[in-house]
Amino acid sequence: MPFADINGYRMHHTVVGSEGSPALALIHGGLGGGDGSKDTINRQAAALSAEYRCVFYDRRGCGESDAPADGYDIPNCAVDLRELLAHLGISRAHVLGSSAGGPIATQFALDYPEMTESLILVNTMSYSQEAQREVRRQELRRLKERMASEGRSAAVERGLSDRFPQMATDDPARFARIVQENLGRLDGVAATHQAYIDIGDSLEDRLGELKMPVTVIHGDADSRIPVECGRSLHEAISQSQLHIIPGAEHGLMTNDAAQRTQEIVLSFLSELRGAPAR
Repeated sequence: MPFADINGYRMHHTVVGSEGSPALALIHGGLGGGDGSKDTINRQAAALSAEYRCVFYDRRGCGESDAPADGYDIPNCAVDLRELLAHLGISRAHVLGSSAGGPIATQFALDYPEMTESLILVNTMSYSQEAQREVRRQELRRLKERMASEGRSAAVERGLSDRFPQMATDDPARFARIVQENLGRLDGVAATHQAYIDIGDSLEDRLGELKMPVTVIHGDADSRIPVECGRSLHEAISQSQLHIIPGAEHGLMTNDAAQRTQEIVLSFLSELRGAPAR
């Protein structure tokens, strides 16, 4: 079943790969709404599932999952993953978090190290930087102002256009579909923004607790989360590897650097298994 009641909401999830293979849980980015894990599945599932049992899921308020009234704080989002893995009978997994999925992956690794084989952090950060939290505050203010002055539909359209400027022109059918699907998710989107504002130093102060193998992947042309954020993660996690992809923008799991990102992930995981590096 692609849907299950997990930690208080109806979660959409997809599992690809052999049941006997090592588990790899992937946490998508985005701050609510959107297509959730769909693009990551399209770009990554076929190659990664050849060797790993890949668990993709839509976070609360994202993709095809429900948008409950509460539960968007990062520690509880880590519980979402814990409960999903338990539902699937998975006791231990490699955990990959991309962009906004990174703090959830990090929180999961900190809170449930016994379940975390390794941690992979892709174009993400600890969100301790005040400048990044201020970006979230500004986006949240704009969202609430648009909802109040323009209505919910216009707020969704404007927010989607801000993030994907060409979608309305290049793929109007998809744009219209996402707008319709997300009309009821605006409160969840707002709660998601607030969750990242509220992180503060809670993750940054605990990065030294991570003991499992960690790799950090970032593009040096990232305009949304600067490459310095990836370097900071690497410096704070003593046993981590750092991979910088030259010329790569944000969205490494799905953009033009998706294959290179995939190669780095598979090489890292192969090394952990003692297999020849890719």
